[in-house]
Amino acid sequence: GNFCRMHSMNVRGVRTLFIAVCLIALAGTGGTVSTAQQGASVRGRVEIGVPVTARRPAAAYATRAVNHSVLAPVSELRHVVVFLKNAPALSTEPTVVEIRQRDENFIPRVVAVPVGSEVQFPNDDPIYHNVFSLSRVKTFNLGRVPHGESKSVRVTKPGVVKVFCEIHSHMTATIMVFNHPWFAMVDEDGRFELTNVPPGQRELTAWHERLGDWTVPLRVEPGRATEANFVLPVPAQ
Repeated sequence: GNFCRMHSMNVRGVRTLFIAVCLIALAGTGGTVSTAQQGASVRGRVEIGVPVTARRPAAAYATRAVNHSVLAPVSELRHVVVFLKNAPALSTEPTVVEIRQRDENFIPRVVAVPVGSEVQFPNDDPIYHNVFSLSRVKTFNLGRVPHGESKSVRVTKPGVVKVFCEIHSHMTATIMVFNHPWFAMVDEDGRFELTNVPPGQRELTAWHERLGDWTVPLRVEPGRATEANFVLPVPAQ
């Protein structure tokens, strides 16, 4: 009622105008109406701050501990996923991604995909691997896979799928599955961009497989780019 006010007008097509105004208002309040035509975007950068304790000598006083931070290796940024929290569901074209088994590691350790996507597990090692998951989102066991072969799974529900190797317990990977298109893996510089974001008051989350997630509120304006930056802290040891 507050969003849709219809004034007296002796013009043909007033009903169509009224419906259009309602749809735009609904999109701005978090409805599931497509807002691709609005062209809103969210972009920014993620950094990982590593606390470091350095000793600084002082002539008149006892040695003091000075806390500051540096940035983690760039490679860790490849394991960060940025996404809209509590985003409205919107069907997205499935994709095909690979998590390779190489040097007794999963490469990459983290992938983000839409619901319905296929995840392939090629084995590049000259030994057997046995990829499995006990996650409620997707439970599977691919059995022993020899060098040069590959098996795959299709993820059909949104959520987090933790992946392991039954033969090598130190091997872990994560599949992030979304039922909307507003997610992204950050690039090597830590940058990301989400396009066609529904306008309104939103929450943006940056997730790292080992550091957990951090969420910030933001206001997304139709047709404008909104900036959001993160520094994910690593707990001091």
